[in-house]
Amino acid sequence: MIDLTWLALPIGLGLTLLTLLDVFMTVLHVQAESPISNKFNLWFWHSLLWVGQALPKGARDELLAWGAPLMIAATFACWALFYIVGFALLYLPAIHDPAAFSVDAPHSAVDDALYFSAATFFTLGYGEIVPVHPLARLLSAFEAASGLVTISLSVTYLLSVYPLITRKVALAASLNQETDGRSDGVAVAERYVASGQADALGQRLHVLNDELLYLGHAHAFYPILFYVRPRQVHESFVRILALIQGLVATLRYGLDPSAHPEAVTDPRLLIFEEGFLYTLHVLSTSVHLDPRGNPKEDAARARDEFRALLGELAGCGVTPVSPEDRAAAEAHARFRATTDRYIRAYASNLGYPTEAVWRAYSRQDRGSALLDDRDVKP
Repeated sequence: MIDLTWLALPIGLGLTLLTLLDVFMTVLHVQAESPISNKFNLWFWHSLLWVGQALPKGARDELLAWGAPLMIAATFACWALFYIVGFALLYLPAIHDPAAFSVDAPHSAVDDALYFSAATFFTLGYGEIVPVHPLARLLSAFEAASGLVTISLSVTYLLSVYPLITRKVALAASLNQETDGRSDGVAVAERYVASGQADALGQRLHVLNDELLYLGHAHAFYPILFYVRPRQVHESFVRILALIQGLVATLRYGLDPSAHPEAVTDPRLLIFEEGFLYTLHVLSTSVHLDPRGNPKEDAARARDEFRALLGELAGCGVTPVSPEDRAAAEAHARFRATTDRYIRAYASNLGYPTEAVWRAYSRQDRGSALLDDRDVKP
């Protein structure tokens, strides 16, 4: 009768190498997605979105906010589990062989192999099971090293990801302040352009472009960031994209270039637009976004919004392009129709209503008012 326990060797070797590859590609290889954890995260997130459909809005937001932390914890747990099971399968055929292992009080082969593998991976070193054969000792030393490296890389991963989450929320808060909670750049045009601070605006756009590119590439390097979903829409990265889209659409296409050449033709504004488009491209190359839409409908809606935008600009002390300027209207519509679908795809990925991404948020909504309106005395 064939001893089937030796089939554990190729299975254990394959599981161990696959886990090693997943750890390497998740933490160290910043330009490729891992074969296990990313697919698990994608399935887990879609499962949360499906479950959340049956919940009230508050409970749904709370559930989805737990998505990314649970994925990170599950990833680390899976790495440890796969390593332990993989090495246990390698020990299994010889765990009760006196020439390979010294076992004080033998139990079943499976129990002893799993116990020794877990104790070795976490470097507990109780000593009930001791490797004797040189190959067994070498294999256990390799598992102990794998456990130490995996735990260290897990800590490194946490220290890399969580500061990025803080930067995303902080940038969203900063942009909401600068745009006065609106999704366009009217407030920015009034504060900078109308007051003759075009150079200060250019400097600010330069800083924003660098931060946007940094966070955009961070999503490509650490795909777990796609599932970071704040409870409040205005704190999310998709809100950042919507606000930057509004800034570019307003300053680049809404202002009269003959009246405000220092702002409209500033190279930093042009680079800012290019950086925004590049970031959308980086995000779209991930499997997490599926930018679909109806360009004609998006362009028609953008034309209507453009006319309203020009009226807003006219009332804040700057000179907008003429409502009859067909070239400006078409350029704005083309820009919006091109970029709207990417932002919509990101919002859909996070489970946010599309209208919530582009709506205006008051100071009370954003938590930047110390008093409620009813408490403010005239």
